[in-house]
Order: sequence, then structure tokens, then C-alpha cells
Amino acid sequence: MLSRKVYVSREAFIFFLIAVFIFGIIRMFLYFDRNLRPTILSVASARADIIATEAINSAVSEKVARNILYQDLILLEKDREGRIVMAQTNNMEVNRLMSETTMRVQETLTSLKGEKIYIPLGQALGSYLLANVGPRIPITLIPIGFVNTEIIDQFEEAGINQVRHKIYLDIHAEVEIIIPFVSQVTKVSTTVPIVDANYIGEVPDTVINLQFPSGQTAPLPPSPQLPAEP
Repeated sequence: MLSRKVYVSREAFIFFLIAVFIFGIIRMFLYFDRNLRPTILSVASARADIIATEAINSAVSEKVARNILYQDLILLEKDREGRIVMAQTNNMEVNRLMSETTMRVQETLTSLKGEKIYIPLGQALGSYLLANVGPRIPITLIPIGFVNTEIIDQFEEAGINQVRHKIYLDIHAEVEIIIPFVSQVTKVSTTVPIVDANYIGEVPDTVINLQFPSGQTAPLPPSPQLPAEP
């Protein structure tokens, strides 16, 4: 028997090559999306956390905690010999401090709304040598949800027969990070020291068992829809 020769037209051959090329591009895109997206989101989340935390710490330290004294928050009562016999929380001042802190954090995070940072692809891949190589991936920050502010304290030894009492602002918020085709919410938490005091000798139980008012939570302003990238 004579074998038949199969002839393929030039157009069909070109169409086949284009189809294979497109299929390969799609497979490569899916591979990179599946394997790189978690890494890129992790790097973006870490960068967003650093930026938001630094902004919050700066705002609270410069505009809130600078003028606060220990005796503003803790009312002390002494005996005739000058020894501290009782301490209680100044609830009015503590609540005012938490309210002002929450407001400042709201303002600070709102100022970051829509801010863009760029991460080189090499850095997103975790490569030290290629950290500044490759296209830069845009990341948009959007504050969302609520800001929660609490007062916490801690005791630590400060020397012979001395105890240091430290008071902090404990702040929690959320920031949404948006990269091309995907977004993720990351939690931002920071603890800002505000005041401290040294107690010499025995520390009264009323100091050790101080009760601070419950934390305050306030919503962030709603974020407007960002314009699409050109």
C-alpha cells in the first residue's frame, strides 16, 4: 500500500504555534501565581506592618505621650514619713489619654490611605543577590476596620530594693494591602511606652493590683473606591 502524505496548511501551522504559545504562557502564569503569591503577600504584609507601626509610634510619641506624667495617671497617697501607702488609677485622665490616642491613630492611618509602596520582584522572591532586580510590584495600603487602644502595665526589678512600674499604650488596627489581582488584611499591633516610675522599698498592693479602665475601640472612616490603574 502506498502511504498517504498529510499536508498541513501554513495558516493551520501558525495557528497551532500560537495556541501552544498561549497555552504555555497561561501555564507559566498559573505556576507563578500559585507559587509566588504567598511569598509576595508575606513580604507586602511585613512591609505594610513596618510602615503603619512606625507611623503610629511616631504620632503617639510626639503628639500624645510627650506631655504625660506618671502622677497624671496614678494618684498616690503617702503617709507622714513619705512612704506610699495607697495608689489608684486616675480613670478620667486614662480615658482621655486612650481617646486622644485612638483619634491620633485614626488620623495617622487615614493619612496612609491609598499610599503606594513598591517591592522589587527579586526581593519578593527572597533572593539576597537579586533583591533590587526585576519589575517593581505596587502595593497599596488601605486602613480598615477599627482601632483599639488599651492601657497595660508591667513591673520589673530596677536595682537593690527597687521596682520599676511601666505603663504602655497597647494599640491594634488593621490595614488592607492590595497588590495586582489580590488583596489581604494584615493586623498591626504596637506597644508604646508612655511613663514609668521607680518604687523604693516595699510596693503597696494597691499599686500592684491597679485596675485600668477597659480599652476603647473606634471605627476608621470608610475608604473610598480607589481609581483603577491606568
